[in-house]
Amino acid sequence: MTTATITKATIKPFIQERLAAYQALALDIHNHPEVSNYEFYSADALIAQLEKEGFAVKKDVAGHRTGFDARYVSGKPGPTIAFLAEYDALPGIGHACGHNLFGTYSVLAASALQPFIDELGGEIRVYGTPGEEGGENGSAKGSFVREGFFNDVDAALCVHPIAMAKRQRH
Repeated sequence: MTTATITKATIKPFIQERLAAYQALALDIHNHPEVSNYEFYSADALIAQLEKEGFAVKKDVAGHRTGFDARYVSGKPGPTIAFLAEYDALPGIGHACGHNLFGTYSVLAASALQPFIDELGGEIRVYGTPGEEGGENGSAKGSFVREGFFNDVDAALCVHPIAMAKRQRH
């Protein structure tokens, strides 16, 4: 495979092949809502998927016991791309903000690039950032910045679900 063949069309089959598993993972996390900085089930579920996809994972990072740093390194020079994964729920409401989707699909996006990184060079990371709704110990993104996790990152990406209103045609 050459870099010229790495397109949406080459990544799409990977996503389609794994989509049902990732949808099941998102639903599983949705069914086990955990509030900020207590996302033990969710973090473990995402970490298990990342390890299955070939990522090396460090747990309990940046001062957050449910935070993680997952990396796939190609061994060749190239850019470092980080995907940010949230997975906390709102107290008494659950996953109303869709963080069960946010975390799961950040892992899917990183995993979809993983088969290509050995040829392209560089590194793919997934930062498990707990506590995005606040709570004890606050948001992990600030902690990750403070601890230097982004110092050598070339691009950081995330996905966040939103409701889209239907377009009205006139």
